[in-house]
Amino acid sequence: MLLPRLDEVRRAFTAFHFFNTILALAFPVIRSTFLCDYVFVTEGNEQCEIDSREREILMFLLIILAWKGRKATNWMHYVNNIFLFSKIAGMFLFIRADILAGIIYILACLIITVVFPEPAYNGPEQVTYFQGEQLFEELTRNRNTVWVIQFFTTWSPECKHTSPVFAELSQKFTLPNMKFGKLDIGRWAKEGERFRVNAHPMSRQLPTICVFKDAKEISRRPLVNDSRRAVPFVFSEENCILAFDLLNLYEEQKQKKQGKSKKDD
Repeated sequence: MLLPRLDEVRRAFTAFHFFNTILALAFPVIRSTFLCDYVFVTEGNEQCEIDSREREILMFLLIILAWKGRKATNWMHYVNNIFLFSKIAGMFLFIRADILAGIIYILACLIITVVFPEPAYNGPEQVTYFQGEQLFEELTRNRNTVWVIQFFTTWSPECKHTSPVFAELSQKFTLPNMKFGKLDIGRWAKEGERFRVNAHPMSRQLPTICVFKDAKEISRRPLVNDSRRAVPFVFSEENCILAFDLLNLYEEQKQKKQGKSKKDD
Protein backbone atom coordinates (compact mmCIF):
# COMPACT_ATOMS: atom_id res chain seq x y z
CA MET A 1 0.00 0.00 0.00
CA LEU A 2 1.55 3.29 -1.15
CA LEU A 3 2.01 6.28 1.11
CA PRO A 4 -0.70 8.92 0.71
CA ARG A 5 -0.16 11.92 -1.54
CA LEU A 6 -0.72 15.46 -0.30
CA ASP A 7 -4.14 15.77 -1.98
CA GLU A 8 -5.19 12.48 -0.38
CA VAL A 9 -4.10 13.69 3.05
CA ARG A 10 -6.26 16.81 2.63
CA ARG A 11 -9.29 14.57 2.07
CA ALA A 12 -8.81 13.20 5.58
CA PHE A 13 -9.44 16.59 7.21
CA THR A 14 -13.18 16.10 7.65
CA ALA A 15 -15.55 15.87 10.60
CA PHE A 16 -15.98 12.17 9.82
CA HIS A 17 -12.27 11.49 10.31
CA PHE A 18 -11.93 13.81 13.31
CA PHE A 19 -14.73 12.30 15.39
CA ASN A 20 -13.94 8.72 14.39
CA THR A 21 -10.33 9.23 15.45
CA ILE A 22 -11.60 10.29 18.88
CA LEU A 23 -13.85 7.22 19.09
CA ALA A 24 -11.07 4.88 17.96
CA LEU A 25 -8.64 6.17 20.60
CA ALA A 26 -11.18 6.76 23.37
CA PHE A 27 -10.75 3.59 25.41
CA PRO A 28 -6.92 3.29 25.55
CA VAL A 29 -6.53 7.05 26.17
CA ILE A 30 -9.17 7.24 28.91
CA ARG A 31 -8.09 3.99 30.54
CA SER A 32 -4.42 5.02 30.74
CA THR A 33 -4.81 8.65 31.91
CA PHE A 34 -6.33 10.61 34.79
CA LEU A 35 -9.67 10.49 32.96
CA CYS A 36 -10.05 6.86 33.99
CA ASP A 37 -11.14 7.74 37.54
CA TYR A 38 -13.86 10.06 36.21
CA VAL A 39 -15.29 7.68 33.58
CA PHE A 40 -15.09 4.24 35.20
CA VAL A 41 -16.38 3.16 38.60
CA THR A 42 -13.71 1.41 40.68
CA GLU A 43 -14.17 -0.57 43.89
CA GLY A 44 -12.15 0.15 47.00
CA ASN A 45 -8.46 0.75 46.35
CA GLU A 46 -8.59 -0.80 42.88
CA GLN A 47 -6.35 1.13 40.50
CA CYS A 48 -7.97 2.42 37.34
CA GLU A 49 -5.75 1.25 34.47
CA ILE A 50 -5.61 -1.14 31.52
CA ASP A 51 -5.68 -4.70 32.85
CA SER A 52 -4.13 -7.82 31.30
CA ARG A 53 -7.28 -8.96 29.51
CA GLU A 54 -7.76 -5.51 27.96
CA ARG A 55 -4.14 -5.59 26.78
CA GLU A 56 -4.81 -8.93 25.10
CA ILE A 57 -7.88 -7.53 23.35
CA LEU A 58 -5.97 -4.45 22.18
CA MET A 59 -3.11 -6.63 20.91
CA PHE A 60 -5.60 -8.80 19.03
CA LEU A 61 -7.05 -5.62 17.53
CA LEU A 62 -3.59 -4.61 16.27
CA ILE A 63 -3.16 -8.03 14.64
CA ILE A 64 -6.52 -7.71 12.87
CA LEU A 65 -5.65 -4.20 11.65
CA ALA A 66 -2.28 -5.40 10.33
CA TRP A 67 -4.02 -8.23 8.47
CA LYS A 68 -6.69 -5.88 7.08
CA GLY A 69 -3.98 -3.49 5.93
CA ARG A 70 -2.78 -6.07 3.42
CA LYS A 71 -6.25 -6.20 1.85
CA ALA A 72 -6.99 -2.48 1.83
CA THR A 73 -7.61 -0.84 -1.55
CA ASN A 74 -5.75 2.32 -0.54
CA TRP A 75 -4.66 4.06 2.63
CA MET A 76 -8.04 5.76 3.13
CA HIS A 77 -9.66 2.33 3.04
CA TYR A 78 -7.18 1.20 5.67
CA VAL A 79 -7.98 4.20 7.88
CA ASN A 80 -11.68 3.35 7.68
CA ASN A 81 -10.89 -0.24 8.68
CA ILE A 82 -9.04 1.14 11.71
CA PHE A 83 -12.10 3.17 12.66
CA LEU A 84 -14.50 0.25 12.21
CA PHE A 85 -12.61 -2.41 14.15
CA SER A 86 -11.40 0.00 16.83
CA LYS A 87 -14.99 1.04 17.52
CA ILE A 88 -16.15 -2.59 17.68
CA ALA A 89 -13.37 -3.36 20.16
CA GLY A 90 -14.15 -0.14 22.03
CA MET A 91 -17.79 -1.13 22.49
CA PHE A 92 -16.79 -4.44 24.02
CA LEU A 93 -14.07 -2.91 26.22
CA PHE A 94 -16.24 -0.06 27.51
CA ILE A 95 -19.12 -2.41 28.37
CA ARG A 96 -16.71 -4.80 30.07
CA ALA A 97 -15.23 -2.01 32.17
CA ASP A 98 -18.47 -0.15 32.97
CA ILE A 99 -21.93 -0.80 31.53
CA LEU A 100 -23.00 2.86 31.67
CA ALA A 101 -19.82 4.03 29.93
CA GLY A 102 -20.40 1.31 27.34
CA ILE A 103 -23.94 2.48 26.61
CA ILE A 104 -22.78 6.09 26.26
CA TYR A 105 -19.97 5.00 23.90
CA ILE A 106 -22.35 2.98 21.70
CA LEU A 107 -24.77 5.93 21.52
CA ALA A 108 -21.88 8.23 20.59
CA CYS A 109 -20.86 5.84 17.78
CA LEU A 110 -24.41 5.72 16.44
CA ILE A 111 -24.88 9.49 16.56
CA ILE A 112 -21.57 10.24 14.84
CA THR A 113 -22.29 7.61 12.16
CA VAL A 114 -25.61 9.29 11.36
CA VAL A 115 -24.52 12.93 11.67
CA PHE A 116 -21.07 12.58 10.05
CA PRO A 117 -21.23 9.81 7.41
CA GLU A 118 -18.16 8.86 5.44
CA PRO A 119 -17.68 11.48 2.67
CA ALA A 120 -17.91 10.29 -0.92
CA TYR A 121 -15.00 10.82 -3.29
CA ASN A 122 -15.37 14.09 -5.24
CA GLY A 123 -11.94 14.46 -6.81
CA PRO A 124 -11.02 14.76 -10.50
CA GLU A 125 -11.97 11.92 -12.84
CA GLN A 126 -12.64 11.21 -16.50
CA VAL A 127 -15.55 8.81 -16.07
CA THR A 128 -18.80 8.49 -18.03
CA TYR A 129 -21.83 7.56 -15.91
CA PHE A 130 -24.24 5.32 -17.79
CA GLN A 131 -27.92 4.83 -17.07
CA GLY A 132 -30.14 1.93 -18.03
CA GLU A 133 -29.27 0.44 -21.43
CA GLN A 134 -26.87 3.25 -22.37
CA LEU A 135 -23.76 1.14 -21.74
CA PHE A 136 -25.01 -1.77 -23.86
CA GLU A 137 -25.95 0.61 -26.66
CA GLU A 138 -22.58 2.38 -26.49
CA LEU A 139 -20.64 -0.89 -26.65
CA THR A 140 -22.71 -2.02 -29.64
CA ARG A 141 -22.43 1.29 -31.48
CA ASN A 142 -18.76 2.13 -30.91
CA ARG A 143 -16.71 -1.04 -31.28
CA ASN A 144 -13.40 0.79 -31.81
CA THR A 145 -13.29 2.10 -28.25
CA VAL A 146 -11.99 0.07 -25.32
CA TRP A 147 -14.22 0.62 -22.28
CA VAL A 148 -13.15 0.03 -18.68
CA ILE A 149 -16.37 -0.22 -16.69
CA GLN A 150 -16.98 -0.30 -12.96
CA PHE A 151 -20.26 -1.88 -11.92
CA PHE A 152 -21.17 -0.48 -8.51
CA THR A 153 -23.90 0.33 -6.02
CA THR A 154 -24.19 3.45 -3.88
CA TRP A 155 -24.61 1.44 -0.66
CA SER A 156 -21.51 -0.75 -0.99
CA PRO A 157 -18.53 0.38 1.15
CA GLU A 158 -16.13 -1.50 -1.13
CA CYS A 159 -17.43 0.43 -4.15
CA LYS A 160 -16.95 3.68 -2.26
CA HIS A 161 -13.35 2.79 -1.40
CA THR A 162 -12.60 1.80 -4.99
CA SER A 163 -13.83 5.13 -6.42
CA PRO A 164 -10.56 7.07 -5.86
CA VAL A 165 -8.56 4.27 -7.48
CA PHE A 166 -10.86 4.11 -10.50
CA ALA A 167 -10.76 7.92 -10.82
CA GLU A 168 -6.96 7.88 -10.75
CA LEU A 169 -6.84 5.19 -13.43
CA SER A 170 -9.20 7.22 -15.60
CA GLN A 171 -6.93 10.24 -15.28
CA LYS A 172 -3.87 8.24 -16.35
CA PHE A 173 -5.20 6.01 -19.11
CA THR A 174 -8.07 7.82 -20.85
CA LEU A 175 -7.72 8.25 -24.62
CA PRO A 176 -10.22 9.18 -27.34
CA ASN A 177 -10.53 5.43 -28.03
CA MET A 178 -10.00 4.16 -24.47
CA LYS A 179 -12.52 5.36 -21.92
CA PHE A 180 -13.74 4.71 -18.41
CA GLY A 181 -17.34 4.42 -17.28
CA LYS A 182 -19.59 3.43 -14.39
CA LEU A 183 -22.98 1.79 -14.13
CA ASP A 184 -25.05 1.66 -10.93
CA ILE A 185 -26.47 -1.88 -10.92
CA GLY A 186 -28.23 -1.18 -7.64
CA ARG A 187 -30.45 1.20 -9.58
CA TRP A 188 -30.35 -0.67 -12.90
CA ALA A 189 -30.61 -4.29 -11.73
CA LYS A 190 -31.49 -5.70 -15.17
CA GLU A 191 -28.22 -4.34 -16.55
CA GLY A 192 -26.38 -6.15 -13.77
CA GLU A 193 -28.02 -9.36 -14.96
CA ARG A 194 -27.14 -8.54 -18.57
CA PHE A 195 -23.45 -8.18 -17.69
CA ARG A 196 -23.51 -11.09 -15.21
CA VAL A 197 -22.75 -9.05 -12.09
CA ASN A 198 -24.53 -10.11 -8.91
CA ALA A 199 -25.38 -7.09 -6.73
CA HIS A 200 -26.40 -9.14 -3.69
CA PRO A 201 -24.26 -8.18 -0.65
CA MET A 202 -23.33 -11.83 -0.03
CA SER A 203 -22.07 -12.33 -3.58
CA ARG A 204 -18.91 -10.30 -2.90
CA GLN A 205 -18.94 -9.20 -6.53
CA LEU A 206 -19.07 -5.50 -5.70
CA PRO A 207 -17.46 -3.66 -7.20
CA THR A 208 -16.84 -5.52 -10.47
CA ILE A 209 -14.57 -3.96 -13.07
CA CYS A 210 -14.71 -5.23 -16.65
CA VAL A 211 -12.76 -4.34 -19.78
CA PHE A 212 -14.66 -4.40 -23.09
CA LYS A 213 -12.91 -4.49 -26.45
CA ASP A 214 -14.82 -4.71 -29.74
CA ALA A 215 -18.02 -4.94 -27.64
CA LYS A 216 -16.74 -8.11 -25.95
CA GLU A 217 -15.62 -8.57 -22.37
CA ILE A 218 -11.91 -9.48 -22.31
CA SER A 219 -11.28 -9.36 -18.56
CA ARG A 220 -12.98 -8.81 -15.24
CA ARG A 221 -12.25 -8.68 -11.53
CA PRO A 222 -13.23 -10.24 -9.27
CA LEU A 223 -13.38 -13.53 -11.14
CA VAL A 224 -16.23 -15.90 -10.32
CA ASN A 225 -15.38 -19.60 -9.88
CA ASP A 226 -17.43 -22.65 -10.82
CA SER A 227 -19.36 -22.54 -7.54
CA ARG A 228 -20.36 -18.94 -8.34
CA ARG A 229 -18.18 -17.51 -5.60
CA ALA A 230 -16.17 -14.38 -6.23
CA VAL A 231 -12.40 -14.83 -6.00
CA PRO A 232 -11.14 -12.07 -3.64
CA PHE A 233 -9.35 -9.23 -5.38
CA VAL A 234 -7.79 -6.09 -3.90
CA PHE A 235 -8.60 -3.10 -6.12
CA SER A 236 -5.38 -1.21 -5.60
CA GLU A 237 -4.07 0.88 -8.47
CA GLU A 238 -1.13 -1.46 -9.04
CA ASN A 239 -3.29 -4.59 -9.03
CA CYS A 240 -5.76 -3.08 -11.50
CA ILE A 241 -3.02 -2.01 -13.91
CA LEU A 242 -1.56 -5.53 -13.90
CA ALA A 243 -4.84 -7.48 -13.90
CA PHE A 244 -6.38 -5.51 -16.77
CA ASP A 245 -3.09 -5.06 -18.68
CA LEU A 246 -3.80 -1.33 -18.86
CA LEU A 247 -0.30 -0.29 -19.90
CA ASN A 248 -0.35 -2.49 -23.01
CA LEU A 249 -3.96 -1.59 -23.80
CA TYR A 250 -3.11 2.09 -23.51
CA GLU A 251 -0.13 1.81 -25.87
CA GLU A 252 -2.11 -0.30 -28.34
CA GLN A 253 -5.02 2.15 -28.46
CA LYS A 254 -2.63 5.10 -28.64
CA GLN A 255 -0.87 3.61 -31.67
CA LYS A 256 -4.21 2.90 -33.36
CA LYS A 257 -5.24 6.50 -32.82
CA GLN A 258 -1.96 7.82 -34.22
CA GLY A 259 -2.18 5.49 -37.22
CA LYS A 260 -5.72 6.67 -37.95
CA SER A 261 -4.61 10.31 -37.71
CA LYS A 262 -1.83 9.71 -40.26
CA LYS A 263 -4.28 8.10 -42.69
CA ASP A 264 -6.64 11.03 -42.34
CA ASP A 265 -3.78 13.42 -43.15
